[in-house]
Amino acid sequence: MKKTIVLGAVVLCLCFSLPVDVKAQRPWIQPIESPVVHPDRTVTFNFKAPNAKKVELSSQFIKEPQLLKRDTSGIWSITLGPVEPNLYPYNFIVDSVAVADPNNVNIFPNERFKSSLVDIPGQRPAIYAAQDVLHGEVTHCYYKSKSMNALRPLVIYTPPGYRQNNKKYPVFYLVSGATDTEETWFKVGRVNFILDNLIAQNKAVPMIVVMPYGNTLTGTPDPSSLKAADMYKVFNDDLIGSIIPYVEANYRVIPDREKRAVAGFSRGGGQSLFAGFTNLDKFAWICSYSAFLTPEVFEKYFSDVYANPEVTNEQLRLLWLGVGYEDFLYKQAVTFVDLLKEKKIEQKNLITTGGHTWMNARLYLTETLQLFFK
Repeated sequence: MKKTIVLGAVVLCLCFSLPVDVKAQRPWIQPIESPVVHPDRTVTFNFKAPNAKKVELSSQFIKEPQLLKRDTSGIWSITLGPVEPNLYPYNFIVDSVAVADPNNVNIFPNERFKSSLVDIPGQRPAIYAAQDVLHGEVTHCYYKSKSMNALRPLVIYTPPGYRQNNKKYPVFYLVSGATDTEETWFKVGRVNFILDNLIAQNKAVPMIVVMPYGNTLTGTPDPSSLKAADMYKVFNDDLIGSIIPYVEANYRVIPDREKRAVAGFSRGGGQSLFAGFTNLDKFAWICSYSAFLTPEVFEKYFSDVYANPEVTNEQLRLLWLGVGYEDFLYKQAVTFVDLLKEKKIEQKNLITTGGHTWMNARLYLTETLQLFFK
């Protein structure tokens, strides 16, 4: 039976009288607005810390942390910009401790660092923005992992109209990066809004997107080492043995390799490449966002893939890789592209500006969603 948590709530209100001790009531505190995005694309950040000695702002739209100024009420503030339109993570550094913005409900879901999100709009709505189109649904659910013997979370997007028809859909397995959670592609990647908008524009095929938790509880070894493959194998076993069977038993997906894609960002990109090449009988569409496989891993596990490149190329509808010039994995990612070319494995790639960021991840996602299942 599918166990699903739908994004919604039912509130039961009980009304009755209780004696109230006015003196015991907590005093009302004036909320602080932060961040404040101005029409000229400058943005003001505010943080109340009367006893702090130093407060800085860190974000991917600035090269290094910027010092905030404190007023007489203990509120630290800074205005920066104009900022290039995009959705950015940021955090405060309070006396050397990184903290999220307590006045911002938009939190970056991550196991380690705690950041918030600020959206700088442009003249036109961004592809990742909520627009006046038909919207799909996002649900949270759990499946039993046979290989890890644990209940594991999934976030699943179903396209507009899914509940109103009996159609079956292609399915896209989308894996987040190291230390990210199953929610990151939803809350930071904004895959639901991107797909809603692309489907409305007839630029993408309606599809189901499955977002698993990529942390297999085996640590995060250096992706440049051969040991990374051990972690990739654990995820592959879970994907093939538990996630896909759960999805195909509980959602109306087309159980065919031509209608099944896999992709991921960072660690998730390595996991997707490994799972895709291991299971060419199950995936015809494989994408990597800011990731790679080392020559050692490729030689050890996938010599059959390049032994007969004509057969491999016939099986693959798309092998796609994207990375930014400033990405710390750029050299290894380009080396992998060159290896594929050497082995005569057909692929498409996109080299962009920028680094190992979710701004680039959203860009790569948008590009590939328009290619899938066509």
